[in-house]
Amino acid sequence: MITYHQAQQLIDARKKTLKEIWISLDLNKAMSGVRIEKGFFAFPDGQKLDESQLKKPIKDNASCFLIKDNSLIKIQLFSDDTSKFYKLVPTNDAPTIEISGIRMHVTKNITPMEDTKRKIESIAPVKRFVLDTCMGLGYTAIEASKTADFVFTCEKDENVLEMARINPWSNELFENKKISILKASIFDEIKLFKSGMFDTVIHDPPRLSLASELYSLEFYKQIFRVLKPRGKIYHYTGSPGSRNRKINLAGNVSKRLKQAGFRNVEKAHYGLTTIKP
Repeated sequence: MITYHQAQQLIDARKKTLKEIWISLDLNKAMSGVRIEKGFFAFPDGQKLDESQLKKPIKDNASCFLIKDNSLIKIQLFSDDTSKFYKLVPTNDAPTIEISGIRMHVTKNITPMEDTKRKIESIAPVKRFVLDTCMGLGYTAIEASKTADFVFTCEKDENVLEMARINPWSNELFENKKISILKASIFDEIKLFKSGMFDTVIHDPPRLSLASELYSLEFYKQIFRVLKPRGKIYHYTGSPGSRNRKINLAGNVSKRLKQAGFRNVEKAHYGLTTIKP
């Protein structure tokens, strides 16, 4: 896999008449050697690209590309079932996923991994049993599993799961025995969990317009039920519409969390934290 960044590195290396260059071919996880031959670039698996093919990623700095059959394929898909468009978007570390133009991580002045770590740090220490309500690319579940005994994570969209399978940064999701992926809507699945089952809940839902049920009092009551006493929540809210329509999403969420029984609702990294008494 390459992005505009690796494509530019290859072009610059040819201009310098280098014979080989080490670049990332797995979206910034590791480095690999690429040979620079006359008229083409030779990759470790035997595939070849010429310089004209690199114009595609150079012109599109918001996409990731798969090298397959000696050509470049943009990592994206459209689903007839959801009528949504999905693609991997490169950053300075792990990629984010974009669904119909909406990025699923904070990427302004921060990377997806930094964003993930700050969310988890806001409710540290994260230990024992954790519920990650909305999996996405799974960075939250993977990070939480470093200190937790076990993490349950939910994802109802098969297209998002497919993007996670493609993404090298999500590999651990499918290999880590401390992580269980539940292919279901958390709104329905949470009702099946035992009361007091979790020590921590990380709730990072899609925006309100895409999943209003995950911001409802009914859902917050279920989170309250499955948390142990003194259990903590991180709830991502962002600040949609706050400038133009004066919508105070965090304030409305705070009120509903308190109605559900939570206490000590406080502002955190792009969201709120709270605790079950």
